[in-house]
Amino acid sequence: MNTCLQVNQKKKACVAIIIASAVKKRVNRKRWVKPWLLKRNIYTHLNLLHEIHSTEEEDHYANYYRMNDACFNHLLERVTPHLLKQDTCMRKSITPKEKLAATLRFLATGRTIECLKFSVIMSPAAIGEIIIDTCRAIVHVLQHCIKMPTTEDEWKAVAEEFGNRYHFWNCLGALDGKHVGIKKPAHSGSLYYNYKGFHSIVLMALVNAKKEFIMIDIGTNGRISDGGVLFYTKFWELYQQKKLNLPEPSILPGSARISPYVIISDEAFALGQNLMKPFPQNSLNEERKVFNYRLSRARSVVECAFGILNSKFGIFQRDLAFEPSKAALITATCCYLHNYLLQYASKSYLSSHKKKESKHTNTFVDMECTHNRNPPRDAKSIRENLCQYFCNEGKIVTNETGK
Repeated sequence: MNTCLQVNQKKKACVAIIIASAVKKRVNRKRWVKPWLLKRNIYTHLNLLHEIHSTEEEDHYANYYRMNDACFNHLLERVTPHLLKQDTCMRKSITPKEKLAATLRFLATGRTIECLKFSVIMSPAAIGEIIIDTCRAIVHVLQHCIKMPTTEDEWKAVAEEFGNRYHFWNCLGALDGKHVGIKKPAHSGSLYYNYKGFHSIVLMALVNAKKEFIMIDIGTNGRISDGGVLFYTKFWELYQQKKLNLPEPSILPGSARISPYVIISDEAFALGQNLMKPFPQNSLNEERKVFNYRLSRARSVVECAFGILNSKFGIFQRDLAFEPSKAALITATCCYLHNYLLQYASKSYLSSHKKKESKHTNTFVDMECTHNRNPPRDAKSIRENLCQYFCNEGKIVTNETGK
C-alpha cells in the first residue's frame, strides 16, 4: 500500500514539474508604456502641420497629405464616426484626426511603421492596427468615388468622353493591370511569385477618359502573370454572363460603318469582340500603324492613372510588408483617394510635388503578354473595320487643308 502511494505521489510530482516547466514565466515589465509615447500632444507631427497651415504654406501642407486642407477636413468628417473610440480611466483614446493623419502620411511616404512611430508618436502595434482600420473606413465612405456604369446610357457617356477627348469612338474604357510588390507571405511557396522574380498581387483597373478608375479588382496572386488574370475578376464574370448592360453596336460618327462598343487594352490581353488590342508589330503596314497610334493615344489614360498613383503614394515605391488581403485593402484605398482627389481637388492633387520613382522599386510592373495567338475571326474583322475607319472617314484633320 505504501509503495503504491509513493508511486502515485511521484507521478503527481512529475506531472506538476512538467506543467510548471510548460507555463511561461510572467515577464515583469519595468513600465507599461514608453514615457515619450505619453507625450504625443507635445511631439506629434500635427503640431508641425498646424504651424505650416498657420503660415499659409498650402503647397507644403498638400504635399504632406497629398491633399489640401479642405479635402482633409471633409474626409475627416466622413470617417470620424467609424474611427471614434471612447476614453478610459487608463488613458485617452487616439483621436480620428490622429488616425487619419498617420494613415495618409503612411500612404504618401511609404515609410516603415518603425520609422513612422517617431513622427506620429504611437507604438508600432497601434500604428499597424490604425492603418488597416482607417483604410477600411476610407473605402467605406468613398464608395461612390469608384462606380462602374450599370446602364447603357452610363456606358455611352464614358464612350462619348473618349470620342471627344481622344477621337476613339465607341470606347468604354482603357484596361490594364499592374503587379504590386509585396513581401513573401508566410507558407505561400511560389503562389505569389511572378514572372519578374518577385512576389506580388495584381491590380486590374478600367479607367475612363478623365483618368478616373471606374473598376478595380485587386488581390489575384502574381503567379497568374499574363492577361489571363482578367478571367479571375468579377468584371469578367459579369461580362460572360452579359450582365454589364453594354450598349448595342452603333454607327461610327461621319460614316455608315457599324462597330460594337469596345474596351481598349495592350498586348497583355486577348483580342475579343468587345476587347481591342494593337496589331502585332510583325504585321504592320501604314494603316495599321495609324490604328495602333490611335489606340495607344486613347489607352494612355490608364498608364497616366497608374503613373499618378505611383508618384503620389509612396507606398508603391517598395514592397508592401502586409499579408495579401491587407495589401489589397491598402492598394484599394489609394485608388479611392485618387478618384476622390481628382473629383474634388484635381488642381492641388496634380500640381503637388511629384515624388521621383526609385530605380530599384519592383512595384507597379507591367503584365506579361498573353500567349493567345488565335483570336476569333469576328474580333479581327472588328479591328480591321476600325482600322479602315481611322484611315478614312474617321481620319483626324490637323489643319484646314486636311493635311
